[in-house]
Amino acid sequence: MAEDQRKVLMADDEEDDCFLAKEALDATGTTVHFSTVNDGEELMARLSECAVSDPGRLPDVILLDLNMPRKDGREILLEIKSRPELQNIPIVILTTSEVEEDMVFTKKAGADAFMTKPSTFNEWVELMKSVVECWL
Repeated sequence: MAEDQRKVLMADDEEDDCFLAKEALDATGTTVHFSTVNDGEELMARLSECAVSDPGRLPDVILLDLNMPRKDGREILLEIKSRPELQNIPIVILTTSEVEEDMVFTKKAGADAFMTKPSTFNEWVELMKSVVECWL
């Protein structure tokens, strides 16, 4: 990974969604380092390790699913926003949920955006274009 390359970290237990997000990001023509974790515990372990050993490796944006095993996105959002060394990382909630309570909760908890996962590849590309324009 190039030193100045932008970093996107996606926390989602759905491999297909991670694949689609990566492919859609590639389709935007933007060069980024894209990595994934499968659940909230993995996400916090990676963020904590980077914060201690090399803060330059922290992601420029986190794509966070709400419904994951072990620690869900709601818990993780609160945990990230409570830690000074992590709280400024933009967090985009990327979920299948369309529940109003989830939208309200994540906004109050400090998420930068709430987006519903697309159903077509072209919609994935458009979503990733907006992530690039807003946070990268």
